[in-house]
Amino acid sequence: MNNESDSIVLKRKLLKMAKIFHEFCQSNGIEYFMIGGTMLGAVRHKGFIPWDDDIDFGVPRKSYEKMLSLRDRLPEGYTFNVPSDGKNFKYGFCKMYDENTTFVESGKDTRFIGGVFIDVFPIDNIGDDYGKALKIMKSVKARKRFVSAIYQKGNRTGLIKTVVARLLQLIPENPKLLDLPYKPVKKFKDKPSEYLVNVYGAYNEREITPTEVIGNPVLYEFEDTAFYGVEDYDKYLTTVYGDYMTPPPEDKRGGHSIIYVNYDLPYKEYAKRQLTDSADGK
Repeated sequence: MNNESDSIVLKRKLLKMAKIFHEFCQSNGIEYFMIGGTMLGAVRHKGFIPWDDDIDFGVPRKSYEKMLSLRDRLPEGYTFNVPSDGKNFKYGFCKMYDENTTFVESGKDTRFIGGVFIDVFPIDNIGDDYGKALKIMKSVKARKRFVSAIYQKGNRTGLIKTVVARLLQLIPENPKLLDLPYKPVKKFKDKPSEYLVNVYGAYNEREITPTEVIGNPVLYEFEDTAFYGVEDYDKYLTTVYGDYMTPPPEDKRGGHSIIYVNYDLPYKEYAKRQLTDSADGK
């Protein structure tokens, strides 16, 4: 964000959305957990990490599918968005949008346009053998790199990577491509599993977590409210972050590459204006 006041406004909006998500889950019997930086923020800061600008929730796969089947029960103005909704959605997981806002972020040379959002990741089974789970994640990572090369336009570091990425960018975007990283874990969906994973999580192998560590949802203080998080937060956060109670150096602190935020302009209207301006050569 450009300044502290901008960050405060965004966090207020995100907190309001997270409360709506929590109430939706409570009303519909959907289990969820804070994960990643949101879980870390709850433990270390009792709320947002000061330099963070998003909220991440994880939902076990069966509850995730139930959540999407009931998304018409969200309050007016809020939506769950997933790849199957159309080619303009460029993420492999659910984003809950405030439809009456605009949030534009960058990835390489690509602009991602949507509403102010919270991320909702499906949490999948990945079997009982940690060694095999690590091997599965190698396949998952390769698939994620493949999808990223198609959806995130622009050059990469190094000539060979840039040439490969440019060739892959000739492949038309297709929502089915975003499902590819999940393929290696689908065989575990209906089987009891000692390990769980957030396939699209940023930390890859470190996202593999014992089922008993995720455990049963536990309420944790978060700003002026409370959200559910993992049962054994210490083991979870240690696996993902190491010494999680020590903040990173200042040069390692940062959030999304935010280009534009408007709290009064629906993102679909913004997108239409961009298309019109592009057609007019502006």
